[in-house]
Amino acid sequence: MKKAKEKEKNTWKAAAWDMLYLTVCSINGEIPKYERVAEMDLQKVYALSQSQSLEAMTFMALERLIKVNDAVRLLDTEQVLTKWEEAKNKAIRKTILMDAERNQLFDFLERQNIWHLPLKGVILCPMYPEFGMRQMSDNDVLFDSSCRSMVRSWFESRGYVVERYEKGNQDVYHKKPIYNFEMHTALFPEETQTKFFRYYKSVKSRLHRVAGREFEYAMSDEDFYVYMVVHIYKHYIGNGTGLRSLLDLYVCHRAKPDLDRRYLDEEFEKIGILDFEKEMRALALKTFADQPEPSTFTEDEQKILYELMSNHTYGTMENAWRNQVKRMQSEGVNITSVVKMKYFLTRLFPNKEHMEKWCKAYAPFFFRNKWLMPIAYIWRIVRVNSEKNKQMKKEFDTVKKM
Repeated sequence: MKKAKEKEKNTWKAAAWDMLYLTVCSINGEIPKYERVAEMDLQKVYALSQSQSLEAMTFMALERLIKVNDAVRLLDTEQVLTKWEEAKNKAIRKTILMDAERNQLFDFLERQNIWHLPLKGVILCPMYPEFGMRQMSDNDVLFDSSCRSMVRSWFESRGYVVERYEKGNQDVYHKKPIYNFEMHTALFPEETQTKFFRYYKSVKSRLHRVAGREFEYAMSDEDFYVYMVVHIYKHYIGNGTGLRSLLDLYVCHRAKPDLDRRYLDEEFEKIGILDFEKEMRALALKTFADQPEPSTFTEDEQKILYELMSNHTYGTMENAWRNQVKRMQSEGVNITSVVKMKYFLTRLFPNKEHMEKWCKAYAPFFFRNKWLMPIAYIWRIVRVNSEKNKQMKKEFDTVKKM
C-alpha cells in the first residue's frame, strides 16, 4: 500500500513538471517535443492544468505539435485531447463574453459619472502573446463606493444574482452561465489586510484617466506591478497560490521591460515585501525563460515551485490554516501542541480589534452596540458552526495533523 501511494505521488509530480513544460512552450511560442509528450500521463496533466486555470495555455502548446505531427492524437487513448480542446475553446469564448459584458458595464459607469478602475486579469490578459491564453474567472473592478446601490441596480436589471453586498470590500454578482463580477470598494479589506488597506487607502490619487474616457482610470505600469505582487503575496501567505501567479510576473516583466526598479524597490520596502518580490521575480525569470527541469533549480526553488504547481489557481484553505499556524511558531521549530491549542483559541476568540472589524463587516448590530461584544463572540461561533460545520471540522483535523 505504501509503495503504491508513493508511486502515485511520483506520477502526479511528473505530471506537474509536464504541465510546466507545456506552459513554457506555450508562453514562448515553441513546439513541444513529440518524445516528451509521448511519455506524459495526459489525463493527469490535463487535470492539473484545469486546477491551475492553465488548460487553454497548455493545449495551445499541444495544438502546435498536433499541426506538425498528428500522430500525437494516437497517444490519446482516453480522448483527453478532445476534452482539453473543448476546455480551451470554452475558455476563449468566456473571455470574449466577459470582455463584452465588462464593456457594457463600463459604458453604464461612464454615463453615470462613476469613476472605475479595471484590475488584475483585465490588465494582464492583453500582455499574453495569444488571445485567451490567460483565462479569466471573473471581472474585477474598483469603483466609487458611494455608488454601490446604483451599481447593484444595474446588475440586477441584467439578471445577475447578488451573491455578496456590503459585506467587506467587494460586492459579488453572478449570472449563468459564466458571468462573474467582483466590484471592489477598496483594493484590500480593512478587517484582515490592514497594512495593505492603509497603503491603498488613497489609491485614486495615484491613478490617471484612460484616454478618451472621463471616468475610467488606470494605474501606471509600476503601480500595477506593485499591486499585482501585493495581491500574489496576499494569496501566497494565505491560501497559497498557483503557478499562474508566477507566470503573471514573468509575462508582466516581458511586456514591460523598462519598469522603474528604484521606484518599485522603494514601494515594496514600504509595504514590507521587498524580499518576497525579489525571490519570486528571480524564480519566474528562471522558470519561464528556458525549458526547466528539476535539476535546474536549487532545493529551495524546487520546493516553492512544486508547491505552486500542486496548488489550485488561488491555493487551498488547508494552506491558509497551515500558514497561520506556522506564523505562530518560531521558524525551523516543529509545531507543538501548545501552538495548535493557541491557534484554535485565537480562531474561536479573536482579539478585540479583530472582532470589532469582523462585526463591522458581518454583524453591524454588535458593532453599533459594543457593550454586547461578549455575546457577539458566542453568536459568531454559533453562526459559523451552522454555516460551515464541515469546514470547521476540516480545519480542526488539518491543524491537528501538523
